[in-house]
Amino acid sequence: MSHRHAAAQSAHPCFITCTALGNTPIFSRPEPAQKVLDLWREAQEQKRLTVYGFVLIEDHLSAIVSAADTAKELAQFRAVSAQQIVQLLESQGIQDLGRRLRRFQDKQSVDAAGQLWQSGGPPEPLFGHAAMQAKIDFMHCQPVKRGYVSEAALYRYSSARNYAGQPGLLPVTTEW
Repeated sequence: MSHRHAAAQSAHPCFITCTALGNTPIFSRPEPAQKVLDLWREAQEQKRLTVYGFVLIEDHLSAIVSAADTAKELAQFRAVSAQQIVQLLESQGIQDLGRRLRRFQDKQSVDAAGQLWQSGGPPEPLFGHAAMQAKIDFMHCQPVKRGYVSEAALYRYSSARNYAGQPGLLPVTTEW
């Protein structure tokens, strides 16, 4: 087993990215973003997941997380969130996002209607303080680089507030 694979299976912090099919701006709406936060809060409460940092941009989620088996936890999150978010979009009659997703869904898939996420790479283990800090900074700077906010802590769907000593939307572990 490779060092990278072993770290992704242990409770070692890993960087992950989940991108919506076709870069569909799912998280430009607050309801799907809240669904992600709710699923992660539930996983935290059940002691299945530790979140060190995150950012939700309109078409993707980047985060640093750890779990007993991070790859398995990520796969479960992707499956459950896809089902719930697609269902949410349908129930709210948000046809434009639903149509865009359907254009990019794999028609050969057993559950094409439930697809939300592009195929992603495995969790990337982060070793050492410098690697953690670099990824935290990278994530928190995304909304600033895109021009959404002038300061990272002003972006609502990010852990930058937590790191600035302010209450965030999701508790995160800032001591590592």
